[in-house]
Amino acid sequence: MRFGVPPGRQVRVAAGLSLAAAGVLVAGAFVNSRAVREVAAPQVERSRELREVEVADLSRGDAARWVGAQVRGIVGCDPPMCAELAGAGVDPGTLLPLRSADDEIINADVVVVTPAVRAMFGAGLDPVLAPGALARVAEIEVRRVTPEGVRRFARDLERDAADRRRAGRELLGHPRLAAAPDATRQLAAGEVDARLLSALAAIAATHRLYVRAFGDAGADPGVPLRSVEISSIDGHKPSKTKISGIIRFLDAQQSRFHPIEVKLAQPSDAASTILRIRYSAPSPTGSLSS
Repeated sequence: MRFGVPPGRQVRVAAGLSLAAAGVLVAGAFVNSRAVREVAAPQVERSRELREVEVADLSRGDAARWVGAQVRGIVGCDPPMCAELAGAGVDPGTLLPLRSADDEIINADVVVVTPAVRAMFGAGLDPVLAPGALARVAEIEVRRVTPEGVRRFARDLERDAADRRRAGRELLGHPRLAAAPDATRQLAAGEVDARLLSALAAIAATHRLYVRAFGDAGADPGVPLRSVEISSIDGHKPSKTKISGIIRFLDAQQSRFHPIEVKLAQPSDAASTILRIRYSAPSPTGSLSS
């Protein structure tokens, strides 16, 4: 007599053992997969957080460089942003650190509104900041402070826009000034900074000018254009000789009307050298009626 498992059952047992082994392997794979996920999940989360930190750092850096190049005045900022601004060359004496909701934003001219500042002040920002952003970098905005309140500022801005429309249209009728189509439209619509309008009127009193373009608009509508590109002076492309008198004139202006940049440049889309004149942000109101 042979002992053991009958042949038919041997097949069934073998099959059962194979299935059991497969089940063990699948279960093991499932356990291993879950273990991998449990180990990998924190790493993925840390990677995501690191990427967010890197993006935030880049955004702060870009915002700081914009403020350093464009803004003149007191800048409100949370401590990390203040450090970034100082690193970008902004005078530390012009920085107003915002550490709590008790700090007085109205003592600043502009505020760099980071997520931290939004969380700190919440709806308290709305009554003291102009609605239009001067600049926007990712989640960061550079906003103008309105110590007189948003409603009063809105009325002042409306009057200023009317003054700018009037002055812009007067410039378009000046015999010594011509402008490209877009620049013509912007002058007529009152979109150009009042300081630029005054400067162009004064320069056109002694020079024939062709305005190629206006620039440095805000991130939102309603923020005046603060720079101009002049591509022809007295029928010639701008040169050091041609602009020397213009530079002396602009350098002699009071600080309110003193540009932050007067230089020759070669934009990538320009056929030749241009003269660029740029004023700081934010644009003052009432310059043409005072």
